[in-house]
Amino acid sequence: MNTLNSARSTATFPLVLPKPRLRLPRVWWAGFSAAALALLVLFSHQSDPFGTLEAAKAQWATSDITDYRIVVTFERPYNSCQQDFDVRGTDISYKHKDSCSVGGAVIGRPGTTIYPTVDNLFARIETSLTTPQCGPNGCICDGPIEVTASYDAELGYPLEIVYTLRQDLRTRDLQYWLALLDGSLANCPQVTYLGQTIRVTSLEPLEPLAEQLAEATKEPLLDEGANEKPKITPE
Repeated sequence: MNTLNSARSTATFPLVLPKPRLRLPRVWWAGFSAAALALLVLFSHQSDPFGTLEAAKAQWATSDITDYRIVVTFERPYNSCQQDFDVRGTDISYKHKDSCSVGGAVIGRPGTTIYPTVDNLFARIETSLTTPQCGPNGCICDGPIEVTASYDAELGYPLEIVYTLRQDLRTRDLQYWLALLDGSLANCPQVTYLGQTIRVTSLEPLEPLAEQLAEATKEPLLDEGANEKPKITPE
């Protein structure tokens, strides 16, 4: 018993010291925090297209630009066109170029021509977000059309609107699986819609029309002495 106790009392164990922790300077932590916050803001904007749209509209409103010249290209597979025109308020005052022969094909409303002013582009984006569309053959056959938009960093007007047909998202629709089970999915016509991109390639503010008219109708200044009567000297 005594031997056992003495053995226990004299037993030694290795001393394990805690590993030193890596301490980063406070400047580094501040940089990491700022980067994380920036990523959070970026992802929040990307996941909130409505908020991004409203912020862009407010930014455009604060620019106070009502008269401008805008050039818009419509890029589609095998078919592209361009429109170049002046906008005064909400009206088209002059068309420099219009190679888009069918306005309805540009906007998606047959029989109508709606030119892509800044206000109309904003309205187009908002309609796409509030009322999602599918391909011409329906959601089951073609799938939904995904719309993404980007805006000018300084003035807020739409820079680009991209329409992409997402056939891979058809599986989210229950009707797709029902059509697959009953065989009606095989009757879908060939996909013809391939998407399009609307891109504002140029936007240049114009001088207000009232100022132009005032400048054009301004009377020229007369030279000094032009209204003086000639002096007659007696003979």
